[in-house]
Amino acid sequence: MKFYVTTAIAYVNARPGLHHAYEFTGTDALARFHRQRGDDVYFLTGTDENATRNEQAAKEQGIPTRQLVDRYAAEFRQMADLWHISYDRFIRTVDPDHIVGVQEFVRRWIANDDVYLSTYEGWYCTGCEAFYEESDLVNGQCPIHPTRQIQRLKEENYFFRLSKYEQRLKDLYHERPDFCVPEVRRNEVLGWLERGLKDVSVSRRNLTWGIPFPDKPGHTVYVWFDALINYATGVGFGTDEKKFKKWWPADLHVIGLDITRFHCLFWPAMLMSAGLELPRQVYAHGFLHYAGEGRLSRSSGNMIDPIAAANEWGSDALRYLLLREAPFAKDSPISPDLLDLRFNADLANGLGNLVSRATKMVELYCEARVPPPGKEGPSEKALRETAERALRAHDEYAARLDFSEALAAIFAVVEEANKHFQRTQPWQAVKEPPRKGEVEASLYAGLEAVRLVAYLLFPYMPTISPRIAEVLGVESPASAKWEAVARWGLLESGKQIRTAPSLFPRLERAKTA
Repeated sequence: MKFYVTTAIAYVNARPGLHHAYEFTGTDALARFHRQRGDDVYFLTGTDENATRNEQAAKEQGIPTRQLVDRYAAEFRQMADLWHISYDRFIRTVDPDHIVGVQEFVRRWIANDDVYLSTYEGWYCTGCEAFYEESDLVNGQCPIHPTRQIQRLKEENYFFRLSKYEQRLKDLYHERPDFCVPEVRRNEVLGWLERGLKDVSVSRRNLTWGIPFPDKPGHTVYVWFDALINYATGVGFGTDEKKFKKWWPADLHVIGLDITRFHCLFWPAMLMSAGLELPRQVYAHGFLHYAGEGRLSRSSGNMIDPIAAANEWGSDALRYLLLREAPFAKDSPISPDLLDLRFNADLANGLGNLVSRATKMVELYCEARVPPPGKEGPSEKALRETAERALRAHDEYAARLDFSEALAAIFAVVEEANKHFQRTQPWQAVKEPPRKGEVEASLYAGLEAVRLVAYLLFPYMPTISPRIAEVLGVESPASAKWEAVARWGLLESGKQIRTAPSLFPRLERAKTA
């Protein structure tokens, strides 16, 4: 089964922020989850570089615009690689095939009589490169960039006949109520539809940076329309028909809630006009907020640098911390203190402690070899049942991008395994030779829980998970077939294991609750 998933390409006019890493990581976890379950996955991410602000910033710095966007794009790719984002393509909107595909897209609109010349007069925010109606403003300012001065703009542009597709969009949301999720975002889209749609500018005039509007000298394609089309050009639209036929339509676009209007109204209408199938779903995730002080963004001053953060906490740890602490469906507070507390509770005291104590006891009491499973006692049964529940629950949560609950299901196994050792106390039982079978049963169950946790964690912790598997001497989660490893009792007795080093040393700077 094929699965084509995208992030919203990052708007390049500054260095990457933690909100970019959050979206990239959630989408990456989903892509890895589908690959692990045997799907043929294509994961597209990248950078949106044709903004007017980039041209303005380059002029202020006295450098060519391309030099500026090359620098920013390299930092986004660095962040993606540091966070182990397993993209199949990192697209840039300056890529030649993207430019060709965008122009083909626009020609289809023109052929369909969906483009006409008119004059736009109204509000424009350079911060998000967006046109706004008076009713969209908050206290007379852009709702996303309230500290920037919004501009009154009058400009001759080419317009796209969005109003022509109003009824078809209403039909779409009636026939496919899950096209935009979660429900709160869908209701927002329905509200816009009920108020009626107006035609929108699809070009900007007299700009030297951007994709030339085909056959219309002096006009460039408006950056938002250019950016949206990357989802099609990224898999070959306009340049590679075979590739495009394989991967289109997209199964899922993962975006931030602030760009729902573009993705859930403009984009489907653009595809309808171009004669292409619609994506199957758009998921609009919530924002990260800095300890209740506003959205994480450079313009607000609330920032956690994703590159520095990955170096401080470790990229795998931070991937876990963000997805566990910040449910994808809603806005969530985040701060270094919250991350530290979660790190110590779940990773240092939980997972790290479990792997270390289980392997150390096997080394001490079983000559560093996996013991036989022995007779299942009440504690072993409870641990097995918790693991089997996690296998079922995790996949249900992960498939709908509820990563916080998916991880909670996995860490229920970690917690139960640590409780299991406290209940069975193999360090005491080993002192009584007649109880050897109890020791072996206890340790086997603990190791088996660690094995399943390692496989379940792979989409979220793609470097730590294989390290745990290596300690146990089992196949790496990166290559193991899911159906061959995803059940209880597969750990081979007598197999040599190694004592695990400390995976997550406790952060002593963390505040206690």
